[in-house]
Amino acid sequence: MGRGGSVVRLAFGLLLSVLTLWNLEIGFYQMGTGEMRKLVLTMVASGVCGEAAITADLAAVGQSACLQPLGTWEPIDAILLMLGVRLTWTSLRDLFGSGSKVNRDVARGKRLQKFAMLLTLVGLADLFGMLSENGEPLDASELFGFPLTGGVALIILSTALILSLVGGSMVRKGGKSGAGRDRPSSRRFLGPAERHLGGEFSVGELRRALMLDAFEDPFMVGIDDDMGDSVGRTCHYCNGEGCTTCGFSGTLD
Repeated sequence: MGRGGSVVRLAFGLLLSVLTLWNLEIGFYQMGTGEMRKLVLTMVASGVCGEAAITADLAAVGQSACLQPLGTWEPIDAILLMLGVRLTWTSLRDLFGSGSKVNRDVARGKRLQKFAMLLTLVGLADLFGMLSENGEPLDASELFGFPLTGGVALIILSTALILSLVGGSMVRKGGKSGAGRDRPSSRRFLGPAERHLGGEFSVGELRRALMLDAFEDPFMVGIDDDMGDSVGRTCHYCNGEGCTTCGFSGTLD
């Protein structure tokens, strides 16, 4: 994502963080007495907490399920605040950081995996009733304000699984891209003779290019056996086994 996308994410993260904190500490609904109340965001999002519905509840019973005292935290408030802070932080790092894109992708994938692990712990805690006063898993319909299939633990664990898979994919792709980008070319280490020979060459061709035959030991070249026949040099192309260079004799005259 380019610089423009990072600016948009930064603006959205700041807006989300400020609105969440404002709702928690200052409130968005003013009572007839002038006292401020916090809106239940999940019920507002579901469409059951309009202005008319809140006014009717207050007129009938003096209170509304859509309103809460200031400072009352719910899971949705913590999630929105964490999301806003995270978007703000990552956007600032993308705008002003100096790390490579590959490294950022790997780091993001690992952070997603860590966040998925945290969600897994929260989901397991809810599954065993550790997040409620009655020792039962949280009711999804009460928490989100509208009926949902399955409990909160199932939703959290499913989200954790998806995030873990996405994070693992980002780590693998970033690692492969980094390995391909950082892998040095083998031709960088070739000398003048190897570069002259081209991409593929045999040991014999390399030996001829380096003129190693000129450095053979004269004593070994001129040594004779008892029969008066000259003993040839061991063919270095085949190590005495025999090849087309030495006429399959294993030696060079």
